[in-house]
Amino acid sequence: MNDQGNHTMFNDGNFSFSSFAPRLMATAVLCCVAMLGAGCQSAHVESSLTENLGGDGVEQQLEFWHTLATRKLTSNDDAFHALLLYVDQKDEAKSYDQRVAALKSRNMLPANFSEPADVAVTRGTLSVAIVNILQLKGGVVMQLFGPTPRYATRELQYVGLYPDSSPNQTFSGDQFVSIIGRIEDYQRVNAFEVSGGNANSQPKVNTAG
Repeated sequence: MNDQGNHTMFNDGNFSFSSFAPRLMATAVLCCVAMLGAGCQSAHVESSLTENLGGDGVEQQLEFWHTLATRKLTSNDDAFHALLLYVDQKDEAKSYDQRVAALKSRNMLPANFSEPADVAVTRGTLSVAIVNILQLKGGVVMQLFGPTPRYATRELQYVGLYPDSSPNQTFSGDQFVSIIGRIEDYQRVNAFEVSGGNANSQPKVNTAG
């Protein structure tokens, strides 16, 4: 058998494995890249609850929270509306862009945040807002670089408000509402301890710009 460095072992007529192998490898690489790209695409939410439940009335707010808890994913728009309701008990913004601007003015969103309204909110994005609301200082790294989504997520895991998470993970509606409940509980416990055990003490919400 004439083995020319194994390059022509699989030669059947006009087919040469040696010439086909590079094309096969290139195709495999392109497929892997396409699959990875698809996996990195942001999850989108079909519609925002703010379209019909974005008002400040008590009944409408209750309906918003109740309906949000049933959603498979929480959009940026719904999450930011919820944050404003929690912090201010109202949302005066008339659009998603206004909500983003309002939260950025309070350092509750990263300065470079630019995601669309219908993209599912990530745990990293929400963590920046929560760290600000609770005035968590974090460790040396977060104090040095600020509450980036990565370090803010780690801080919330450390204090027990987040389960083990990646900053890129999203929330179902039920998970999001549960996190808001944890924030409220955390504030109440903290206010109770700071007040020396005064049960009538109200939790402090950071609304500074």
